[in-house]
Amino acid sequence: MKPVISILLLTALTVSGQAQERFSLKESIAYGLQHNRTVSIYKNNRLQAEQKARQAAAAYLPNVNISAGLDDNIKLPVTIIPEGTFGPGTPEQRVSFGTQYNSSHVAQLDQPIFDKAALTGLKARQPNIDYAALTEEQNNENLVYNIAVAYFRIIVAQKQLDLLLDNKARMEKNLGIAQLRAQQGVAKKIDIKQVQVNINNIESQISVTRNSLELAINTLKFNMGIGVNESIALSDTARWLSPENQLKKADFEFDYKKTTDFALNQTQLTLLDINRKNIRDSRYPTLGFYARYGANGFGNKLGDAYERLFDFGTIGLKFQWNIFSGFRKDANYKIANYDFENAKTNLLLKEDQQRLTFQNADLSFNRAETTITTNKENMDLAKEVYDNVSLQHREGLASLTELLNAENSYQQAQSNYVQSLLDYYIAEIELRRANGSLTEYYNNL
Repeated sequence: MKPVISILLLTALTVSGQAQERFSLKESIAYGLQHNRTVSIYKNNRLQAEQKARQAAAAYLPNVNISAGLDDNIKLPVTIIPEGTFGPGTPEQRVSFGTQYNSSHVAQLDQPIFDKAALTGLKARQPNIDYAALTEEQNNENLVYNIAVAYFRIIVAQKQLDLLLDNKARMEKNLGIAQLRAQQGVAKKIDIKQVQVNINNIESQISVTRNSLELAINTLKFNMGIGVNESIALSDTARWLSPENQLKKADFEFDYKKTTDFALNQTQLTLLDINRKNIRDSRYPTLGFYARYGANGFGNKLGDAYERLFDFGTIGLKFQWNIFSGFRKDANYKIANYDFENAKTNLLLKEDQQRLTFQNADLSFNRAETTITTNKENMDLAKEVYDNVSLQHREGLASLTELLNAENSYQQAQSNYVQSLLDYYIAEIELRRANGSLTEYYNNL
């Protein structure tokens, strides 16, 4: 039965492994840039902006309308011809003009000739398209950031969990030794309790770490656009657990004008400028051309109103000028002008904020770069000390307290090192986010 059970277990694990998709960091980001729900939203916003540009262009294109109507004059209006109209003594005449049925058929073309406000508004077409495209790009950068951070949190949490499980196994081994020695009368029962306390602490840390790992995995799946119930695995964990291959002394330059945030704010500033000019230019008169052609039909029978048609045609110019609107236009222009001035100030403010964010991220990155090397050396040293004390303890040359102290120091050194791994990778992501190079980071993975 044992070989059969082994084969069944192996088959189950193989099927499970096939069902579980594996992603590298770059593959995770690429998947998220295609399947995250926000991607389609921002794509639709961009396409919508293109249609709004076509909609705006229609304001200066010819407008053609066709209309038709039929009147049934149930009772024709009466017109009075005053007494004496046709000579002295002629009585008042009451007459009705027209037929019972009238039909009308008209086609009209309207073409703006001069509309300064409409011409100014047309300038907003391309900036609106650019703004939608930039928001789409910014959303993609946010996805790169969120996916990368979640990915690194998973790697670090899994590494932390592996270390804790190793520590627990090691402490359980020490617990067995302590129990054996207590039975032999060469150790105190309090020693067993000290080891058990350490094991309990490690189990508590394991529970917290497993929870953090699960949260990080769910966050990654959410940002990638994968269902929470689906199973995924990371394929390049070893690469990121070898920081010596990732450490790099690089000078990250800051140029706010190269960031998507600057492009967005600059485009918004352009749109606000066009808006205030559009309001200002609405004070100018408008001039338009129109051409009208149609036919009217008359008859006391319904058919006659369509058989007897009399056509007509008209061309002309239409001039309109709203000279006074109760200071409404002036107030609207001043409001739009304040919005424009605030946007200019806000652009400078955001540049200062972004520069501060970059400087803080640069400090964190440099500190993390130094700390990760120090913590790695300290972890190796703590392990050496623990191994030495452990050997002495087995030979009866070191007390259990000394062993537990060495164990705690080793665990703390491990925790510090793993945390420095996470700090380093997140610091780099933050730095690249601040200087607008997240897309470059993704492309170079």
